[in-house]
Amino acid sequence: MVRRFSAAIALGALVVPGALAVEPAYANESVAGRVDLAVGLSDHINLAGTGLVPAVVRSTPAFDATAVDAGSVLLGASGVSGASPAKWADGAVMATKRDADGDGRIDLVLHFDKADLTSAGGLGPDSTELNLSGRLSDGREITGSDQVDTEIAFEIKFAESLAIRGANAGLHSARGQSLGRVESVLDRHGQVRDLVPMVQSVSSAELTELVGEAEARTGGEVPDMSSWYRLTMPSGVDAEAVTAELAALPEVAHVYPVPEPVPPPSTTPDFTGRQGYLRPAPTGIDADFSRRDPRLRGAGITVADLEYDWNPFHEDLQLDWSSDLGGDAFPRYTGFADEHGTAVFGIMAGRDNEYGVTGGVPDAQFYGISPNERLPSGRTSWNPGPALVYLAANGSLRPGDVVLLEQQTSSPLGGTRYAPLEWIPAVFDAIKLLTGLGVTVVSTGGNGNTNSDDPMYTRNGIRWFDPAVQHSGSIMVGAGSSTDHERLSFSNYGTRFDLQGWGQNITTTGSNGNLQGGTNPANLNVRYTQSFGGTSGAGPIVTNAVVAIQSYLKATGQAPWTAQQIVEVLRATGTPQGANTAGQQIGPLPNLEAALKMIEVDAPVSTIALSHHANSDVDPVANPLVTLRADDGWGVGVARIEYRIDGGPWTEYQAPFRVKGPGQRTIEYRATDTKGNVEKANTLTFNNPQVPVYQ
Repeated sequence: MVRRFSAAIALGALVVPGALAVEPAYANESVAGRVDLAVGLSDHINLAGTGLVPAVVRSTPAFDATAVDAGSVLLGASGVSGASPAKWADGAVMATKRDADGDGRIDLVLHFDKADLTSAGGLGPDSTELNLSGRLSDGREITGSDQVDTEIAFEIKFAESLAIRGANAGLHSARGQSLGRVESVLDRHGQVRDLVPMVQSVSSAELTELVGEAEARTGGEVPDMSSWYRLTMPSGVDAEAVTAELAALPEVAHVYPVPEPVPPPSTTPDFTGRQGYLRPAPTGIDADFSRRDPRLRGAGITVADLEYDWNPFHEDLQLDWSSDLGGDAFPRYTGFADEHGTAVFGIMAGRDNEYGVTGGVPDAQFYGISPNERLPSGRTSWNPGPALVYLAANGSLRPGDVVLLEQQTSSPLGGTRYAPLEWIPAVFDAIKLLTGLGVTVVSTGGNGNTNSDDPMYTRNGIRWFDPAVQHSGSIMVGAGSSTDHERLSFSNYGTRFDLQGWGQNITTTGSNGNLQGGTNPANLNVRYTQSFGGTSGAGPIVTNAVVAIQSYLKATGQAPWTAQQIVEVLRATGTPQGANTAGQQIGPLPNLEAALKMIEVDAPVSTIALSHHANSDVDPVANPLVTLRADDGWGVGVARIEYRIDGGPWTEYQAPFRVKGPGQRTIEYRATDTKGNVEKANTLTFNNPQVPVYQ
C-alpha cells in the first residue's frame, strides 16, 4: 500500500487511497453578475474553416465557475441572440471542469462550434468582442465579455520541387524558381500578416536529414515537411477565393484553412476482472495470454500518445511529467481535461499490481505529446502535423516504436461528423515521415459515422482514403461492439480501416470516475471508469497488440515489422467483424494468441531422463533406459524429437530406448515444432559401465 499512497499525493494534495473526498459546497454569495471570461486559443479566432472555439469561465476567490448551468450559456457579439455550446454525440453539453489558468481553482471550459458562432453568434471579420450570458444552477444570471482578434489562416504546401525556404519577405525557392504567381495572388487579396514554416520546432536541415534517413530505409520517396507553411491574413479576406486561386497554381500542392481542435474521439466520457477487452478471443484480444511471457509485455518499446492532456500521477500509472515529450514547444491543452488521456494510458500502461486495472503492455515506456504548439509569437495553436514531426526529430523514437494518434478532425460534413486525423494533408505527410523512419503509427479512425470511401473525401482529385491510390502507412482503427464486434454506429468505416477494438464498456483509469472516484478533483488520482469508449478506446486496445508483436520481435533478435506486416498477421488471425455490418469495414479484432503463434520463432525445449536401478551395487546409468520429452511453451506444438548416439544418424524418437555397450557414450537430442523451428542440439555424455542390465 505504500506505493499507492505515494502516487496519490504526487500532486501535492493528500488523498488516502480508496477514500473518496466529498464535493465542497460553493454558495457564490458575492457574485455580482460579471464573470471572468477568456475566448479562443490565445484570444485569436481563425474565421476560415470549421472547428471549435474554447471559452473559459474562470473561477475566482468569490466565484465558483463550476456552478454555472452550462446548458444556459450563450456566446456572441453584442445585439445577437448568441450561440449555445457544442454538444457531444449523445446530446450532452461539451463542458469540462478544469483548472485552465493554473491558479488552483476549477474553471469551466465550454466549446462552441465556429459555424454556430458565425451564424447565431454574429462572429465575423469586424468582431472585436464576444459576450457571454447564462445562469447559475440556482437561477441567478451571469454575464461576461472578452476581446478577440480574428484572422484568416491557412496551411499551405508548396511543390517540393521548388525547395521553398525562408519566411515572409525572405521567402524564396532554393532552386532559384520564381514565386511571382504566388505573390500576385496574395497581393491581390490583401496584406499578409505572416507566412512562416509550419514546422517551427525542427530546423530545415534536421528535416532534410530525417527525410534522407527515411528514404534510405524505405527505398521510396518521403514527404519534405520543409515545404509546409502557415499563411495568416486579415479577417476580411475572402478565404474561399484565396484557397481556390492558390490551389490552381502549380507552385502549390495543398492549401486549406488551418484545422481547429475537435474533441478527442470518445463517445462516453481490483477492476481487472472487468477488462473484457484483454480476455481471450473471441471476447477480447487475449492480452492475458501475451502478458504471461515477459518478452510480450512491451519491454524495449516506446509508445508516444498524441493527446491533449493526461494525469501521469494516477495511482495505477505512476508516471511523472517526464512522460511529456512536448515540453515548452507543445504545451498540454487542458480545455478537454485529462480524463481522456488518462483513460487511454490506463488501457496500455496500467501497472501490474494488486489493485485497479492492468495495461495490455505494462512494461513498455509510455509518453505523451500535445498537438498544441507554442508559436514564436507566444500564442498557441493546434498543430498536430508539426507535433508528429517534432516526435520524429527529437530522438525519442526508434524503429519498432509506436505512435498512437488520439485525435480526429472535422470532415466535409462539419458538426460532429468527424474524420480521421490524416484527412489533414500535413498530418498525412508527417505520418509518412514517421513510418519511413520505422515507427508504427496507430490512428484512431474518428467518431463521425462517415464512410472513408465516400467521394467527399477527395482532395486535389485524390481519393484520400483509397489504399489503392495512396497510403500514409498508419494502422487505421474503428470501434466495434464489445459483444458481437459489429461496427458501432458512431465509428467511421471504409476500405482504409484495418482493425477494430472495443468502442464501449471499457474499464480503465480516469475518465468520468463512474466506477470509483466520481468527478471530484480531489479524487483525480484514484478515479476509474467502466464506460470509456469510442475509437479512443479502440486505438489503445489495438496498440496493445502492435506493441506485443514488436516487443517479441525485438526480444528474439528480429528486425521490427512494418505496419503492413503487422496488419496482415492481425487480420489473418483476428476475430471477424460482425456479419451485420461487414459491408461497413472496420476490420477484425486482434487475437494475440493466434497472431503470436503464427509468428513464433521459439524452438521447443527438450529434456532427457536416464533410468536408475534399485540395486545400489549397480551403476545407475549402466545400459540406461533413455526417455526424451519436449515442450513448445505457448507455441504451436512439438512435431518431433530426434536423437543420435555417438555421432550416428539422426533417428526420430518414438519410445524410450536403451543405450547398450560399455565405455563413454554420447547422446544428442533436439526437438522441432510444427512451424519448423528447430532446437539447438543438446548433448549428454556419460560412462556406461561394463555390467549387465539389472532386471
